[in-house]
Amino acid sequence: MKKCSFCVQRIQEKKLQAKLENRILRDYEIKTACMQACPSGAIVFGNLNDKNSKVSTLFRDPRCYHLLEELHTLPNTGYLTKIRNDEKLNI
Repeated sequence: MKKCSFCVQRIQEKKLQAKLENRILRDYEIKTACMQACPSGAIVFGNLNDKNSKVSTLFRDPRCYHLLEELHTLPNTGYLTKIRNDEKLNI
Protein backbone atom coordinates (compact mmCIF):
# COMPACT_ATOMS: atom_id res chain seq x y z
CA MET A 1 0.00 0.00 0.00
CA LYS A 2 1.40 3.38 -1.00
CA LYS A 3 0.57 6.21 1.34
CA CYS A 4 2.02 9.50 2.49
CA SER A 5 3.86 9.60 5.79
CA PHE A 6 1.04 11.49 7.50
CA CYS A 7 -1.13 8.38 7.78
CA VAL A 8 1.50 5.73 8.46
CA GLN A 9 0.42 5.60 12.11
CA ARG A 10 -3.23 5.02 11.17
CA ILE A 11 -2.28 2.24 8.76
CA GLN A 12 0.11 0.53 11.18
CA GLU A 13 -2.41 0.68 14.03
CA LYS A 14 -5.12 -1.10 12.03
CA LYS A 15 -2.67 -3.65 10.61
CA LEU A 16 -1.44 -4.51 14.10
CA GLN A 17 -4.99 -4.75 15.44
CA ALA A 18 -5.97 -7.16 12.65
CA LYS A 19 -2.81 -9.22 13.21
CA LEU A 20 -3.50 -9.50 16.96
CA GLU A 21 -7.05 -10.65 16.14
CA ASN A 22 -5.64 -13.15 13.61
CA ARG A 23 -7.63 -11.83 10.67
CA ILE A 24 -7.13 -9.85 7.46
CA LEU A 25 -8.00 -6.19 7.11
CA ARG A 26 -11.56 -5.47 6.04
CA ASP A 27 -12.66 -2.94 3.43
CA TYR A 28 -12.69 0.63 4.77
CA GLU A 29 -11.15 -0.46 8.09
CA ILE A 30 -8.23 1.90 7.44
CA LYS A 31 -9.50 5.41 6.92
CA THR A 32 -6.69 7.74 5.93
CA ALA A 33 -6.88 11.51 6.34
CA CYS A 34 -7.44 12.09 2.62
CA MET A 35 -10.28 9.53 2.58
CA GLN A 36 -11.83 11.20 5.61
CA ALA A 37 -11.54 14.66 4.03
CA CYS A 38 -12.96 13.63 0.63
CA PRO A 39 -16.78 13.79 0.77
CA SER A 40 -17.21 12.26 -2.70
CA GLY A 41 -15.50 8.97 -1.81
CA ALA A 42 -13.06 9.39 -4.68
CA ILE A 43 -10.13 7.96 -2.70
CA VAL A 44 -10.19 4.23 -1.96
CA PHE A 45 -7.58 2.04 -0.28
CA GLY A 46 -7.82 -1.69 0.20
CA ASN A 47 -6.57 -5.18 -0.48
CA LEU A 48 -5.99 -5.82 -4.18
CA ASN A 49 -5.52 -9.53 -3.44
CA ASP A 50 -9.12 -9.80 -2.20
CA LYS A 51 -11.18 -10.13 -5.38
CA ASN A 52 -14.33 -8.98 -3.55
CA SER A 53 -12.87 -5.76 -2.13
CA LYS A 54 -13.97 -2.37 -3.44
CA VAL A 55 -10.47 -1.39 -4.57
CA SER A 56 -10.01 -4.68 -6.45
CA THR A 57 -13.33 -4.14 -8.22
CA LEU A 58 -12.28 -0.62 -9.22
CA PHE A 59 -8.91 -1.88 -10.53
CA ARG A 60 -10.75 -4.28 -12.86
CA ASP A 61 -12.98 -1.47 -14.15
CA PRO A 62 -12.29 -0.79 -17.85
CA ARG A 63 -11.95 2.94 -17.04
CA CYS A 64 -8.97 2.27 -14.73
CA TYR A 65 -5.56 3.42 -15.94
CA HIS A 66 -2.08 3.84 -14.41
CA LEU A 67 0.35 6.71 -14.93
CA LEU A 68 3.55 5.76 -16.78
CA GLU A 69 2.25 2.21 -17.25
CA GLU A 70 3.85 2.08 -20.72
CA LEU A 71 7.26 2.47 -19.03
CA HIS A 72 6.57 -0.70 -17.02
CA THR A 73 6.87 1.10 -13.69
CA LEU A 74 4.26 -1.23 -12.12
CA PRO A 75 2.35 1.47 -10.22
CA ASN A 76 -0.07 0.53 -7.43
CA THR A 77 -2.14 3.68 -7.86
CA GLY A 78 -4.98 3.49 -10.35
CA TYR A 79 -7.15 6.30 -11.68
CA LEU A 80 -10.60 6.16 -13.24
CA THR A 81 -11.31 8.21 -16.34
CA LYS A 82 -14.06 10.78 -16.10
CA ILE A 83 -17.37 9.96 -17.76
CA ARG A 84 -18.87 12.90 -19.55
CA ASN A 85 -22.37 13.13 -20.87
CA ASP A 86 -22.01 16.20 -23.00
CA GLU A 87 -23.99 16.23 -26.23
CA LYS A 88 -21.88 19.07 -27.63
CA LEU A 89 -18.81 16.85 -27.74
CA ASN A 90 -18.52 14.31 -30.51
CA ILE A 91 -16.29 11.78 -28.80
